[in-house]
Amino acid sequence: MRTRIGALVLAVVAGLAGCGIPPPEACVQEPTPVLDAQGDVFRCIAAEDCPRSSRISLCVDDAGGDVACIRCLETRCVTIAPETC
Repeated sequence: MRTRIGALVLAVVAGLAGCGIPPPEACVQEPTPVLDAQGDVFRCIAAEDCPRSSRISLCVDDAGGDVACIRCLETRCVTIAPETC
């Protein structure tokens, strides 16, 4: 009887150990290029050079956030989507 209870407890603990922790790559989405009217990517030196609406802010750090933001990434303006996790 003790063996069954021990095995059951071990199975539950092992099942809960990985529950609710998504892999980091599943939370991060690829940056989306910001395109102009001709379909070309906007070029930039700093994020302030990128066109944006009043609803989208400039990214303040490299970490993902809760809202979308604009960043200058390798001289290209990109939109960083909020983390999904």
